[in-house]
Amino acid sequence: MKLPIQFPSDTDVIAEEAGRFSALSSQDRLQVIRGLLDAGALMLQNSPRSTFLRQHAAEQESASRQAVREFLARHAD
Repeated sequence: MKLPIQFPSDTDVIAEEAGRFSALSSQDRLQVIRGLLDAGALMLQNSPRSTFLRQHAAEQESASRQAVREFLARHAD
């Protein structure tokens, strides 16, 4: 059955958004990124699970730092 409405594929939407982002100036890109980070912080602040999410983020950051330390210990001269 052919529907009268055609939705773009996820790939097309992502490619279009990436193209728009790439066309921005460096300053505008930073503003977009800051806006996303601010939106995430606001969502975290208003979440009923904010305590868990903050703790989880801290644990992930700690694990990431440890992984980098271990990698450097194995491969650094």
